[in-house]
Amino acid sequence: MANIGLGFGYLSTVILYILLPVAWIYLTISCLNRLKKQPLPSTAMAIWVLIITAIPILGAVAYLIVKPSE
Repeated sequence: MANIGLGFGYLSTVILYILLPVAWIYLTISCLNRLKKQPLPSTAMAIWVLIITAIPILGAVAYLIVKPSE
């Protein structure tokens, strides 16, 4: 007899598929706001914006680890 319904595996997968993009968007926006407050040259700022937005999650984590400043 087949168990038809919402199992734990299905629910956790759906939550993961919703939570990961939301976390990525939040992390990206948070890092871009922090970057905007940094006194960096325009070239360095442009490079960081490209890194943060082009490399999902890892770019933002790299920014938080490096914490660039002038």
